[in-house]
Amino acid sequence: MNLGRRLSRLGRAPLPEWQELAWAGGTRSWLSPGLTRWLADNLYLLAVPYLGLVIALLTGQPAWALGFALVASVGEWAASRADSRLARVLDTAGLTPPLRAAGRALLVAGTVPAPGRFVAASLVVLLAWLGLLGLLAGFSRNLPPLRYAPGVDQQPEPLAGYLRCYRRALGTPGWVVAAEALALAGAYLVGQTFGLPLPFLAGLLALGVAAATARSFRGLLACARADADRLVAELAAADPRYLVHVSLGAEQSRYIVNQWLPVLDATGINGLLAVREASQLRPLRATRVPVVYAPSPRQLEQVTLPGVRVGFYLAFGEKNAHLLREPGLAHVMLLHGDSDKATSTNAQVTGFGEIWVAGQAGIDRYRAAGIDLPDERFVVIGRPQVEPLLGSRPEPGGRPVLLYAPTFEGYYAETAHSSLDTMGPGMIRRLLADFPQLQVWFKPHPASGVVRASMLAAIAEIEGLLAGGDHVIVDRNPELTLTDCLARADVLLSDVSSVVSDFLATGRPVIVTNPDGLTREDYRSAYPSQRGSYVVDPDLAGFDAAVADALGPDPLRDEREALVGYLLGTPHPQAAFDAALARLAQ
Repeated sequence: MNLGRRLSRLGRAPLPEWQELAWAGGTRSWLSPGLTRWLADNLYLLAVPYLGLVIALLTGQPAWALGFALVASVGEWAASRADSRLARVLDTAGLTPPLRAAGRALLVAGTVPAPGRFVAASLVVLLAWLGLLGLLAGFSRNLPPLRYAPGVDQQPEPLAGYLRCYRRALGTPGWVVAAEALALAGAYLVGQTFGLPLPFLAGLLALGVAAATARSFRGLLACARADADRLVAELAAADPRYLVHVSLGAEQSRYIVNQWLPVLDATGINGLLAVREASQLRPLRATRVPVVYAPSPRQLEQVTLPGVRVGFYLAFGEKNAHLLREPGLAHVMLLHGDSDKATSTNAQVTGFGEIWVAGQAGIDRYRAAGIDLPDERFVVIGRPQVEPLLGSRPEPGGRPVLLYAPTFEGYYAETAHSSLDTMGPGMIRRLLADFPQLQVWFKPHPASGVVRASMLAAIAEIEGLLAGGDHVIVDRNPELTLTDCLARADVLLSDVSSVVSDFLATGRPVIVTNPDGLTREDYRSAYPSQRGSYVVDPDLAGFDAAVADALGPDPLRDEREALVGYLLGTPHPQAAFDAALARLAQ
């Protein structure tokens, strides 16, 4: 796995909220998307012109310095047309684009014979750039709530207007490259008549762009109240009865919110999504439910319309309190999966009016954890996400498919159930060697590698093992959803995870890992949802036998079928969800 792909699996280094919003809205460039993505993933290659600048300084070669500086500036601009994890890491470390531009200017100034005007022009450009960044950051705190359209290239107004301003300061903007080129040309043509005005033109260009952008943004903010009123009127026309509060770790909407969108799209009751962090916007799939970016409590209050009766929550987070303080709402914790993990029995659940669970297993988990809530606080709705899987069958013909879908590493020891870096490569080798009739599909959890770097190495190793055959690396096929993968699989290989509960809807065999080496009795006691699964220990001693049983006689079939109702509740979960929502929405 190359450096760019390794970085792409790491947690997103934080950016200011306005920059996250700018990336969520996409960028515009005449460069091909493939080229900009390649440049963004390989930003480290820009170390070459910077090294050339240092060599030019040490050897006293001004022409080389000017050329390398221009190459570095253009490269920075091109790489800025796509979001880059490496650029985020550099920004977090303090090596922001303005600082890198200042470094280029200092190296050039040390080589050219008369650097006065070049330094002055570079300083004006840098100050205009920094001033614009500061203005946009300050202005962004006064935005109205904004409608966001997931899955499209062009955002609706007024969000599109704000994005046009943001793009003038995002990464290394084109106007900075143009101003820097004018200053470099002035340094190269120093002493020649037609070179004299170039540094002044560079400064004027930078000041002009900064002033025009600030004026545009101020004009947009002058309409903020009217824009907010217009959005509220548009939302009210649809008479939304519920609001989904989206506040999560960076980009977690990809697997937490998206799994609920088909359910919300299918219900006949209207609602809206209130997204609190801009990093959640871009991963969202297209939906009929209005998506509103409302980062501040004031904006959230504006879009919590009088007709809204239900507040849905998908995870536990600090910002949940901003909506929980609304006494007129029924506050419902949905969570985002059904599993025996400790995260499924968080004591914060006591602050919600109702807890909707898939089946009786969800209630029993809270009881076992000592969270003794009255029965009326729990509502069994099944798992609407898996309704398409109930009683489904794999496509006939072709090779049998084994899906390896390990869970994430966990943020603390109690939730560290993943087999990816401890057992994953070994199991894949066994499958390829001993079960060549299988087609292996590999889908690691999207958050794998956020905490443990060994996860990234394991992913790279497994992808290398599967390369060259007709196996499927799901991350390279973004059109495949988790439901698609579960529907296609004949056998699931996973960990303690909601993926196992969901796959039980198919009735097909499940193999689960026991990375902590618990005894069978302790394992089944701690994780009752795995009673119908074939368990594999850390040494892989029984792995081949488990796969053979799953592919052959499947002696645990009856036990799995007995678990389906206990874990997944009703066989008609969408109808149960609709009925529960209708009850509260009146």
